[in-house]
Amino acid sequence: MNNKKVFSGIGWSFAERISAQLVSLIVSIILARILAPEDYGILAIVNVFVAIGDALVAGGFGIALVQKKNSDDTDFNSICWVSVFVSVLMYAVLFICAPLISDFYVNNDLTLITRVLGIRLVFSAVNSIQQAYIQKKLLFMKSCIIGTFGAIVSGIIGIVLALTGAGVWALIAQNMMSVIISTAMLYFFIEWKPRLQCSMSSIREMWGYGSRVFLATTVDTLKDNIRTLVVGKVFSSADLAYYNQGKRFPQLLVNDIVNSVGKVLLPVFSEQQDDLNKNTDFMRLSIRVSSFILLPLIFGMVGIADNFILLFLTEKWMPCVPYLRILSLVYVTRSVNTILKNALLAIGKSEVNLFHEVVTSVLTVALIILAAFYFRSIPLIAWSYVLISLLGTCIFSYFTVRNFPYKVSEILRDYLPSLTLSGIMCAVVFFVGKIPLATIFVLLLQIIVGIVIYIVGAWLFRMDELVYILQYMKKKIRH
Repeated sequence: MNNKKVFSGIGWSFAERISAQLVSLIVSIILARILAPEDYGILAIVNVFVAIGDALVAGGFGIALVQKKNSDDTDFNSICWVSVFVSVLMYAVLFICAPLISDFYVNNDLTLITRVLGIRLVFSAVNSIQQAYIQKKLLFMKSCIIGTFGAIVSGIIGIVLALTGAGVWALIAQNMMSVIISTAMLYFFIEWKPRLQCSMSSIREMWGYGSRVFLATTVDTLKDNIRTLVVGKVFSSADLAYYNQGKRFPQLLVNDIVNSVGKVLLPVFSEQQDDLNKNTDFMRLSIRVSSFILLPLIFGMVGIADNFILLFLTEKWMPCVPYLRILSLVYVTRSVNTILKNALLAIGKSEVNLFHEVVTSVLTVALIILAAFYFRSIPLIAWSYVLISLLGTCIFSYFTVRNFPYKVSEILRDYLPSLTLSGIMCAVVFFVGKIPLATIFVLLLQIIVGIVIYIVGAWLFRMDELVYILQYMKKKIRH
């Protein structure tokens, strides 16, 4: 695959997530200042069940379409209608079970909210195949424009409704309109259109690989959302809102960017899946560059958390600061996980992903039960998330070393310089935050000091990643 096309895809994929998430960040800040924490807590509970439905609908068959070298329109149409069929079944289950969810959380409002929000499953079914087509063809420029436009329109709708006193329904409208707009626009702007065509041979061919990814995705979704289920049941909806808001900002900052890189890496790894040495070189470069970019963002968020929340979300959201700091650490190894996982998926090792999800899920449940019901501590639930994330990195690293010419010492050599420099930068930024000035000036000072320390440190330690990024940016500017 042409390297120019690969890095263009990564650039547009980054641009899509950065632009869309910048819009989402601004919208989130505005909505959080208008709405009460309880509104976010209610949405978080319902979103758990919709997210599980999304995982069952979007599962792993979109990834199977990307991994298959010669997937055609017949394959895309067949998997699309399977996804739509599953989405209708899942919505029927949600519709019927909505009163039970209300009874479990002792909140009658959840019945209607669940039934309305669940409609997005049908749109997600089609959208997941559209996204697979974009990923397969590296059409990330179109995805960037559409994703940003959808984030802006859905954000405006949410803000307008919040200002009119719609409460939680403002969040629901924003949530639903985002996927509806994306699906509608992609229908007109990409070449593939769903057609009434379904081939059992196509479905059978992708079933083995796709079913394992499907199971892994479903287990992963259950694992990630069980914390919300438990916090929402054992603690108050406000406590759940503080926990989820603490998780939301590192997600906006890092998670979607990492996932967007994964979208590009999987087709690239798949294209050259027979050349392990080439994939290993590409892995190493991806880990070094992604860690260099993302780790300072993560540790920077840890350092500025209190002043950031106080300035942008106001005093009412300050209880989420400890969760923001702890849950930011969940993403410290997320880029490494994504890169190693996609390299393994590309060579057909989807069972590794399933093994990872089963092991980490069992431990997740055990640790959550201990933290919530024995210690009754939400911070311990958050710390368990960090521990599980580190364990996941160890699992993917083990299988990567077994399947690629890539040693553990080399993984550490590629990753640790950025981690060390980011940690030093975080400590300095944290203490700068204690200077007795107005919040806005302290926050600006923290950001400036953090940037200077990181760039100067990278230059002093002669980190190749800085040179590589600067050279790449020069080339883009010249062209």
